[in-house]
Amino acid sequence: MSPVIELGEMRHGEEADEPSRAPGRPPGRVARVVAVCCLALLTLAGATPPARPPAGLKVPAPQGAIFLVLAGRLVVADGPGTVGLGGRVVTGHRLPGGEPLWRFTLTAGDHVLGLGTVAGGLLVTSSPAGAGDTLSTLLDPATGAVRWRQSGYPVSTASGGVLFETPRAAGTGTVLAVDPASGAVRWSLPLPSNGVAYRTGDRGVTQIVLVTPDGRVEVHDADSGALVRAGRVPPAADRVSYRFTQVVADLLLVDGAPGTVTAYGLDRLDRRWDVPVEPRAGVWFVECAGMVCIRDQVGGVRALDPATGRPGWVDDQWIGMAPFGGRLLGAQPGVGLELELSVLDPATGRALARLGRWRTAGVESGQLLGLRRLTGDRTLVGTLDVAAGEARIRAVLPGSWDECADSGTALVCLHPSGGLVIWRTGR
Repeated sequence: MSPVIELGEMRHGEEADEPSRAPGRPPGRVARVVAVCCLALLTLAGATPPARPPAGLKVPAPQGAIFLVLAGRLVVADGPGTVGLGGRVVTGHRLPGGEPLWRFTLTAGDHVLGLGTVAGGLLVTSSPAGAGDTLSTLLDPATGAVRWRQSGYPVSTASGGVLFETPRAAGTGTVLAVDPASGAVRWSLPLPSNGVAYRTGDRGVTQIVLVTPDGRVEVHDADSGALVRAGRVPPAADRVSYRFTQVVADLLLVDGAPGTVTAYGLDRLDRRWDVPVEPRAGVWFVECAGMVCIRDQVGGVRALDPATGRPGWVDDQWIGMAPFGGRLLGAQPGVGLELELSVLDPATGRALARLGRWRTAGVESGQLLGLRRLTGDRTLVGTLDVAAGEARIRAVLPGSWDECADSGTALVCLHPSGGLVIWRTGR
């Protein structure tokens, strides 16, 4: 077995806390590993340390704000975690200078749930105070002008379209498709009381899966809404709802016999396998780059072969797991909010590379970043490349930061007490 590669570690004295040590290695390979590590250390020692970027440009933002980098613009919103605000606004700023461009004010009482993109536009999802449906508003990112509005929570499709999900009690909710250019409703489907599940590809949803409490299953195409397949599974034990109704990869997972979950193939709705689950709450299934992983609140991961349900590998050290392309990003306990991150082979669970200790950021902007606290009140920002198994240093910033996004020529970071700063970094 090839040795695990250590990546992303700083020179001695740079970190505020001692980095974790590499795992033990077979005695017969010590000499070779030492030689490789010495070469790596010499290379790092000779490299020019990343220069601090020039002084940052400040942009007003409340504590707990959310932000997005889109089409050369910085969009800032008073998110659901904002502190001490009476209203909710969204503002657009030019990058990299931070000049204000426009301001959009939500209806009184609404607050922003999230920011996203659809067909080159900015999608603002908000929720009213008290009862009421979630509302999504598409804005022009250059001017802030409203293009259209639609009730429901947005879900992107693989073809670039958008669905809006509006669940309601007693099975009266809907899922509908909207023309991204005009906002016109193209088609809609009623939602059962169980809600909706989605089959996804690399770019978004490909199929809509509806399961009623009496066991009827409908699979619809996400683009046309057409019924692709219909069948039945055993009804929910209480005839009201299932404990599990999940779509993972090409499988529909629902309650089986007591203490088990049964997998059905979505292509034929044929029963594939059963797997026992712990009775405790918080057990869920996730797609693991070709495998099916079972996780719970206690920690650890159990991987199954999706075709047979047979155990693949088990590892109790992981407290988090996420697929990236054909690999997995696994997280172990670190220091505070910073976790020890590794790239894993999904078929075996073996660590292929270690990225070091990071707090992840930038996921919403499409560029996975890592933040690491350094001595002297500084923050190391790295680009985490899961496919390559590399953590590349992006910048060293003064101060501490909650979240960052990378525009390609600038880093935008949010201070814990509020306020954004734009750091011009170059590519």
